[in-house]
Amino acid sequence: MRIRTLLVVVAGVLVVLTSACSREAGPMPSGGGEDPGPAALATKLRALTQDVCYRSPADIEPTACEKYVTQLGSIPGSARDFAQGQYGRDDRPRLIEAADTLEEGLSSYNNGQCGRSADGSGDDDECTQTLQDIAGALDDVQTGVQQLPQVSGQGG
Repeated sequence: MRIRTLLVVVAGVLVVLTSACSREAGPMPSGGGEDPGPAALATKLRALTQDVCYRSPADIEPTACEKYVTQLGSIPGSARDFAQGQYGRDDRPRLIEAADTLEEGLSSYNNGQCGRSADGSGDDDECTQTLQDIAGALDDVQTGVQQLPQVSGQGG
């Protein structure tokens, strides 16, 4: 009976020690939450403009572009943030306009059920046109981002 009691006590101590170790947070990561800036956005835009949904929207089923459209989702907000400049004024109205146009195109794609038209709910012709509009707006956003001083190297 004594050995059994001793084993229960030892097991209880081990459980307490093990649970205490599992609550340790470890080293806290530093940084990581910072905005990478306009140069990172320019890099993302270059990558996205290699997608077939951008290059040839008329040659692909609109449903195949759902992931591409999702990847574009953060672009308008980021572009507007960089366009507003250091003091929150609209330093780059053309970039803001391009971001707004891109956002409208993304909304049209999503609202038109273009990513789900295989179930018959989307209009392929309208969705293809929407993808072409998105590509044009993405061109304008990319041009605007390339003109930002932090990307173009013209100061900042």
